[in-house]
Amino acid sequence: MQTIENQTFTGKRIPLDGTQFVNCTFERCVLVFRGEDGTAMQGCQIHETGFVFEGSAAKTIELMAAMHQGGFQEMVEATIATIRGEGPQDGGAAQA
Repeated sequence: MQTIENQTFTGKRIPLDGTQFVNCTFERCVLVFRGEDGTAMQGCQIHETGFVFEGSAAKTIELMAAMHQGGFQEMVEATIATIRGEGPQDGGAAQA
């Protein structure tokens, strides 16, 4: 994984896949995650910046939204709780 350190990005579209960002600043950027490779951020600051999910990552978001709207709210909420560190830490997915 490529590491980028101590950089400031302004008004750019930044692909996240395959990159670790350390102590970087993002101002008015679009952070793009496709789900093709991992990414990490440590000690970064984000100002007026949004996330865009494309490719496999977008398909995952679409699935979770459809499940939530299709009567599986509890499962989706349990998954979000696990992301927040509030749910079960056994590594397993929420059960239907």
